[in-house]
Amino acid sequence: MDTAICSFVNQLLGKRLESLTCACEMLNFEFSEGLALHAFGLTRIIQGDDILLTTADYQFWDEADAAHNDEWFNAQRFREQIVGGTVLSAEMNPLHDLRIRMDNGITVECLITNATPHYGEEQDQWMLFEATGDGGGRFLIVRNRTIEFP
Repeated sequence: MDTAICSFVNQLLGKRLESLTCACEMLNFEFSEGLALHAFGLTRIIQGDDILLTTADYQFWDEADAAHNDEWFNAQRFREQIVGGTVLSAEMNPLHDLRIRMDNGITVECLITNATPHYGEEQDQWMLFEATGDGGGRFLIVRNRTIEFP
């Protein structure tokens, strides 16, 4: 793994998770000091032996309102347990999966779901970026086959 990428991911260490929101089929995590994670692919939030929510649960209950699905329901239901934790470790494996462990017992996993044999074109899986407000911060975009880290 590239040391510059590992160093950037390690910026999460010691950051407090301040916000968790849902948008379309994506989870948005806002950390202290302007660091943010947008999870587009399969994302799981785990506490102990329980998966509190996963983006695979994105199924409209009534096929009318985008917020009527298990992902949004469970994000709201478990928000107080998830938000507020401080990052103890942030690891990226050789397959580019991201695992974040926090001091409140929460683990966030961003797993690569659209592998090369299954999909012909690249799709964003997760993005870690410095939310500077002016768009000038550094960013890391992980797709199913490639990484963009200028």
